[in-house]
Amino acid sequence: MTRFLRIFATACLAIFGMGLAACDRTAAPDAEAAAEGGPAGDTKGTIHLSPEAIMSAGITLGAAEIRPLRTEIETTGAVDFDQRRFAHVNPRVGGRVDATLAEVGDVVRSGQVLARVDSIALGEAIVEYLQAKARAELARETFERERGLFADRISSQQEMLAAQASAREADAALRGAEEHLHLLGISDDHVRSLGYDQPRASIYEVRAPFAGTIVERHITLGEIVEPQSQLFQIADLSRLWVWIDVFERDLARVHLDDDVELHVDTYPETAFAGKVVFLGSQIETGSRTARARIEVPNPDGKLRPGMFARVRISDPHAADGKAETVSVLAVAESALQREGDDFVAFIARGDGRFESRKVRTGRKGGGFVEILDGLSAGESVAVSGTFVLKSEASKESLGGEE
Repeated sequence: MTRFLRIFATACLAIFGMGLAACDRTAAPDAEAAAEGGPAGDTKGTIHLSPEAIMSAGITLGAAEIRPLRTEIETTGAVDFDQRRFAHVNPRVGGRVDATLAEVGDVVRSGQVLARVDSIALGEAIVEYLQAKARAELARETFERERGLFADRISSQQEMLAAQASAREADAALRGAEEHLHLLGISDDHVRSLGYDQPRASIYEVRAPFAGTIVERHITLGEIVEPQSQLFQIADLSRLWVWIDVFERDLARVHLDDDVELHVDTYPETAFAGKVVFLGSQIETGSRTARARIEVPNPDGKLRPGMFARVRISDPHAADGKAETVSVLAVAESALQREGDDFVAFIARGDGRFESRKVRTGRKGGGFVEILDGLSAGESVAVSGTFVLKSEASKESLGGEE
């Protein structure tokens, strides 16, 4: 019996020792984790920087405060041709393309020949005109002769009147043939230059309707074209349009002639200036927006139709006191960094600590952004060097996931 008790006691001691060892192994990682953590009270998203790192990053602080906000609206838009200076170039007659004299990208002057078309219809119209011209000249000469003979009592009045009628008919036929040529795009000067020995009268010249740039070309040498064929597209790129959508809630703050500032990704440091020249009178029921058009000078040709643009509209009525300004909680635009679809600000906690916090934004104006949620008045936030803080927050986030 005594031997059984000794064996039982030994087994209990062994089991107790194994339990203590397991507890030590469990506690060790917890102690390590606690040792590696930051100061007590830090929350997730807190960044720690040394004074040297803060100075090197150029981080400065500013306060979230209540301030009057000048009215500005930010939206996006698409660059388009100025449709008043954009044209599809078609031939006025059908025929075979005899020569192509312009390529995409060519800058052309008004009236410059872009292509030549050998047209049977034009040749026939010119022959008809020259025949009518010859008949009219003969009829006029005949009338003048008959009028002289009638005056000398050599011919009768009936013969003179018949010659006069024939001359008038010939003149009418000539005017009809000339008008036909004008309908085919032949100018008055060209018509006057037509002679009976006209070489290659069937050649029609396709000309630029105004000075601009060839943006599309749909023509091949030897191709058969018709009046409805689109041979070229030409545009004056020195001034462009930008189409934007204005939300219904913002319509009262957008006016004709409001100043506009545009930015495109191709030239991120360049601000393009324009003005609102059209504001739609109809609200699109699905998006609750109205279309608006901006005119932008483009003398250097940097802007191109199809570009995506970020647009900022300034309401001049707010600057001259004719519109009421609203006091709101705001921070400098530079205080915010984009994180996916959200914005974050970095609140200074002292001792080189910054808390990354998501905020909800509202209106923008004068370099400031309204804060609808996420900050309180008086909180100190980083207003410069925030990109460095964003990078550090990303590093810590990745480290935490590991």
